[in-house]
Amino acid sequence: MASQVPMQLQLPSSISIQDFLNHYWQKRPLLMRNAVHDHDFNLSPEELAGLSCEEEVESRMVLRHGEKDWELRHGPFDEALFSRLPEQDWTLLVQDVDKYLPEAADLLRAFHFIPSWRFDDVMVSYAVPGGSVGPHTDTYDVFLIQARGRRRWQIGNRAENPGLLPDLPIRVLADFEPEDEWLLEPGDVLYLPPGVAHWGIGEDGDCMTWSVGLRAPSVPEMLGSFTQYLLDHVPEEAHFTDPALSPQESPSRIRPEALSVTHQQLDAWLLNTDLRQRWFGCFSTEVKEHLFIEPRENTVRQAQLAALFARQSWQRHPFSRWAWSERTDGQGLCLFVCGEVFELPNNCRKKIRQLCDAEPLDETLLQDGSPELLIVLTRLINENWLEPADE
Repeated sequence: MASQVPMQLQLPSSISIQDFLNHYWQKRPLLMRNAVHDHDFNLSPEELAGLSCEEEVESRMVLRHGEKDWELRHGPFDEALFSRLPEQDWTLLVQDVDKYLPEAADLLRAFHFIPSWRFDDVMVSYAVPGGSVGPHTDTYDVFLIQARGRRRWQIGNRAENPGLLPDLPIRVLADFEPEDEWLLEPGDVLYLPPGVAHWGIGEDGDCMTWSVGLRAPSVPEMLGSFTQYLLDHVPEEAHFTDPALSPQESPSRIRPEALSVTHQQLDAWLLNTDLRQRWFGCFSTEVKEHLFIEPRENTVRQAQLAALFARQSWQRHPFSRWAWSERTDGQGLCLFVCGEVFELPNNCRKKIRQLCDAEPLDETLLQDGSPELLIVLTRLINENWLEPADE
């Protein structure tokens, strides 16, 4: 059973969590020495390689040949490959390790001062001496946690439109001039905001870095998702209607009144705060396509909930994503799970927080529960977004 005591990130003694959020978050890098204590970093390079051989796990390998020649390979990999690799200049990267290993998911507790719906995954990389993915920038925030061995990080400027080396399978900066250089050892954490150029290079044959990455969808991606959400929810019966008409000298002219009415009709949907809230909650909790969660084969009924929770504890499926917010009209709460929205009354606030934040989930979840909550719990279990916890 997982501990209820949240892991703490040990910031430098002169910096509080609020100082970090005010002065470093999305602004400038911060090196935190010995910032993660007592965490299980027992994942070995061999175990990571085994994960990269699994069909459902997203993995890649980057090899460097000479100064400017980089090779990218995508998993799943064959176990025999690893015995044929050179002794230097390559790195293995495995995404979403937190979805498969509880100890990786537990690491996220150290960062709960940031909204949980902002997190993407824990990526684990293994590098032999000289192994790296080259100097590059990311579009998202990341905490780089040294789990084993040592990695040397060179940090450059924030670049608006960085030039890249041409004709490469990965994004490698053409010009990289480091301004800082740090050697990270186990327990050290380096925070990097978006857009900061950086280059991490393995120093020994036991270098493993756990990267806690944040979600940073592009504005076009959000616009595309919101547009589709509107198309799915605006009724077909909503049609264009004319303003007051009068004869006009040129029948092909679009008059200002027509534009004004059109904008009003569109804005009634585009600026609808309830629709925008629902879209954003659903968008923020969407599960990656390759992490699809299979619904339960044997569905349960609402009348079975008490017996189910009395018999065992429950947990959120490791692939699932959860968030909640108050409705914009103040008339209740919205629970967002895996891209779906559920409306619940205001008296469910404590239960919603328990659902989204606590682990494991026990029969106290059902105490004084509203009928609406029981309906939602039944759906969550049948979708397998809630699953039995390991005893």
